Amino acid sequence: MRASLIASVLAASLLSAALPAGAVQPTGQPPEERLQQQALPQADDPLWAKFVKCKLSYDEETGVYSIQMTREVKALHGKTITMRGFVLPMDGSDRTQHFLLTRNTPVCMYCPPGGPNEVVEVRSSRPIAWTDKIVSITGKLNLVNDQERAIFFKVENAEVK
Repeated sequence: MRASLIASVLAASLLSAALPAGAVQPTGQPPEERLQQQALPQADDPLWAKFVKCKLSYDEETGVYSIQMTREVKALHGKTITMRGFVLPMDGSDRTQHFLLTRNTPVCMYCPPGGPNEVVEVRSSRPIAWTDKIVSITGKLNLVNDQERAIFFKVENAEVK
């Protein structure tokens, strides 16, 4: 139950900075924090540049997010990828197998760094120690449509270095 609650809070926070100008923002990362976060290191990986081209939208009535995948990203579905990013544990432990890989430096456990086109849900093949350094993951990319949690990219059985 606790992990589910944390995942819900994380998902609700994921998109606060990714909405178009003038859109009503759901609760999440404060804009001032997002601005400061942009001055921190980012994972400079070519896949992030492809993911952020996917258009995000938020439905105020239903409270869910959707994404329009580009052809280039759709072509990656089911392919083995390697990408770099920061670890944000989903289970709140120092050794984790379930985490978000993020483009931006995490600044708060409850305010994920960026929008859903800047995070990948990862389940690793074995527990890894949490680190604030950039890691590399390798695994099969699945495009998912988990609108309620705002998760659209997922890698299972990932190897982490």
